[in-house]
Amino acid sequence: MESVNQCLVTRIMTRMTSIFHIRILRDGCDTPRGGRPALIVPGTEVGRALRLGALVLMVLVSGCASLKDTYHPPQRPGAGYDTLYPQYVQLCAVSQIRAKFTKEGGSPGHAVMYLKGACKDHSAPYPRIKLCDADSAQTGVGISVNKTFKNINWIAVPGKPLFFYGNLKPGQFLEKEQARAAIQSAADQDVFEGIDIHAQYEPPQGDESALEYFLASETLGTDFALTFGRNVYCANMPVTQPVLSDIVDYLNGLNDQYARGEATYNWSGYSDNCVHTLRNALAAGNVWSPKSINQIKLLQLFHLAVPANEFAELAFRSNRFEIEDFDSVYQDRYMREALLHYGWLPARHGAVLEYIPVHQNNVLYDIRYRIFVLEAPVFRFKSRRIGKMFDDLRYTDTEENLRYYRDRYEKILRKRPSDWDKVRAGDPRSRARRAYYQYIADQLADVEQKLQQLGENLKAERTSVER
Repeated sequence: MESVNQCLVTRIMTRMTSIFHIRILRDGCDTPRGGRPALIVPGTEVGRALRLGALVLMVLVSGCASLKDTYHPPQRPGAGYDTLYPQYVQLCAVSQIRAKFTKEGGSPGHAVMYLKGACKDHSAPYPRIKLCDADSAQTGVGISVNKTFKNINWIAVPGKPLFFYGNLKPGQFLEKEQARAAIQSAADQDVFEGIDIHAQYEPPQGDESALEYFLASETLGTDFALTFGRNVYCANMPVTQPVLSDIVDYLNGLNDQYARGEATYNWSGYSDNCVHTLRNALAAGNVWSPKSINQIKLLQLFHLAVPANEFAELAFRSNRFEIEDFDSVYQDRYMREALLHYGWLPARHGAVLEYIPVHQNNVLYDIRYRIFVLEAPVFRFKSRRIGKMFDDLRYTDTEENLRYYRDRYEKILRKRPSDWDKVRAGDPRSRARRAYYQYIADQLADVEQKLQQLGENLKAERTSVER
């Protein structure tokens, strides 16, 4: 198992690519998959001294912390979540994959997204998605980026059963037969339709065994059937239809430009990886700021994207943002624009965390796992905060989350000024303040309605059991 110190070295080498023009050869969003970094370093004494100084500085101020000891049992918001929230986004960090039949993935893991209320567009000749019936519990599509893709950026996988579980049932044994069945199910649902891959990954034509090995080693457990070989950590965030529509449009626009030949997709762990795509899709809905891709090396350093860090940031932003303070909302550009443009805030009830563990009855994958957060190595503030959130029912349980936000909304309205609805001419802040307090009142009413619905559902379940 790679140690935390080795993870530090990996991070340091990544940063040094921009500072000293070191060339690091990488392989996959799970970077690196089995390969060792190849370094080409200027050889002057001054260069070596500068590199040594930078190395010492980075060791002191940066670190990689494993999340493997932070999470315990599976944690899901409950069966009623999809009924209460027919449209939501899940941004998920998934752990390193360690298949027994191919090289292991890199310790940073991978990132994926699940969109409830969107579906794969089967009429398109390449992966595209569309809005669909949000009231159906089966509605949803998984999004994953893969380094092998050439004419697209991401793949679309219909439904949670295939995307997260590879159609496996709890307790079922995972062997080659189940892996082949998952691949066949993906093929039957046109998951691989219209996808070209880069030549270095392309299996020989007509060689069925080579094609099966490619699909098993490069897509299975990475683009679908995630829990075959990975633990999954998701931040769930309910969205409105206009927000979801803008996210869908952004993702379709990415694939359109590559599929139409306007550009060739070239994955880069440093400047255009799986996380950049998903973060920028959420930025299209004013969830947060975007991250630039393919900048010059030094500038790209400020736009690094790491799966666990992005998951943690969304968890904090959607649950711990200080919505009680109107000034904080107004001064945050993306919160303000979300409020004024969509009548919605990313920090809201229904934003819960979810943990789905790797499938245990498993002969194909090593179920020991790790995923790293880039943070200060001693204090580990980020991973510890996430661990505390997973231990707090306000952030994992649907009903407790509703009660928590009911208290927050009521507190805001108790302190609402008497002139909250007065808009002064030429004063955009007063217009935003009125929208803010009206939004909070609407959310409180929605929470009360959802708590009542939960109570009715629980009563119906008890009656059914008694009968």
